[in-house]
Amino acid sequence: MGLQVAPHSPARRLLATVVVPPPAAADADTLSPHSLQATVAAFEATRVDAATLVEPPRENAAEVLAAGIADITNSMVESFKLNEVLRMILETMFRALHFRRIVFCLRDPKTETLTGRFGLGEDAAAVAAQFKVPLRGGSDLFALVCAKGADTLISDATVASIEAKLPARYRTGVKAPAFLLLPLAIKGAPFALIYADKAEPGRHRAGEKELSLLRTLRNQAVMAFRQST
Repeated sequence: MGLQVAPHSPARRLLATVVVPPPAAADADTLSPHSLQATVAAFEATRVDAATLVEPPRENAAEVLAAGIADITNSMVESFKLNEVLRMILETMFRALHFRRIVFCLRDPKTETLTGRFGLGEDAAAVAAQFKVPLRGGSDLFALVCAKGADTLISDATVASIEAKLPARYRTGVKAPAFLLLPLAIKGAPFALIYADKAEPGRHRAGEKELSLLRTLRNQAVMAFRQST
């Protein structure tokens, strides 16, 4: 209409309309479906099934263990690094049964003691430093298990009769309510120990199939030591 308005005036701002063209098909929004609100809604909808994620079905645990055994077998066909194989074994156990932590102990020839070397999970390094299992003259549960070479599953370590047999260092520094011990031996002589624990008593749900696969993984660790010497 030929109207003249001063710059920056209220009338000028009213006339300065902005036309936004509609988005093309190629510019369709692909991020909105993955927004935080959508994620929260999905979480709320499946909250009742969260317990199954914490404690997976036995079939799933067995599948993870079996797949790990196959991978480790393949890695040991040719030359391999002992530390890498041991870490693979611990990672397989850790993931399959959702342990809180897992620690590998190895014999110190100077002291004839199994000492924690490395681990995975919550405070694994600090917990590994607590492990000092005597191979001679020890009378606590860990020493007896290693001397006998007996795979041991303690589902409730808070029972008074069990707690009284635990090493003093363990009772004060670790004190896990449930744990698994898998000693390693060559020709009857113990030289290492795999320790894994849970945060609550009674949470070790491994059945015979899972325990058998855990023993296979332990035996693979023994084989790895034999082949590396």
